[in-house]
Amino acid sequence: MKKYLAILFASLLSAGCALSPQDVEVNPRITLEQPQEVIDGTVSTTVYDDRISKSLGNRGGVYGDTNAITTTNNLPLSLRSAVDLGLRELGMTVTESEDGAQFQLYLDELEYRVPEGNYITQVDLMAKIRVVVVNNGKRFKGSYTSSIQERVPTAPSDKKNEELINRVLGDVLDRAFSDSELQNFLADI
Repeated sequence: MKKYLAILFASLLSAGCALSPQDVEVNPRITLEQPQEVIDGTVSTTVYDDRISKSLGNRGGVYGDTNAITTTNNLPLSLRSAVDLGLRELGMTVTESEDGAQFQLYLDELEYRVPEGNYITQVDLMAKIRVVVVNNGKRFKGSYTSSIQERVPTAPSDKKNEELINRVLGDVLDRAFSDSELQNFLADI
């Protein structure tokens, strides 16, 4: 009986370390404090995914190379929706026309990492973006980074990873939209 229990325990333990790939839905939100005054102007938006790899990272565990985290939806489109909403919250009008001011967002990095080894005790996420706004020959450029480190008792579920990824993206977007230099540039449009 002890032999069977030992085999069963070993099977359960090794199965717990083998993690399957995850597809997460990215839907970040920008949460801004209202600016002192409404920024009035019209702008078009474009989002570029400039990451080298479209995988966010791996979930770790025994078979760390086989359990990639990817997105189920169109990441640039999800980011563009958040950017458009953020610009509208600032008081701007977002248009499809590229004749006027252009707001360009570049996603340079979005990484998901766990420590090496069989047990996942922590998740590290990092997002890096660039914002370029062009208007009447003038150009604004800004780079923004956000990092999150989360201690976890076990490997995060799909829902938890989705929450963490959306949180790091929302935070990096908040940093960009809270930049007073960017707001001042937008106010001159």
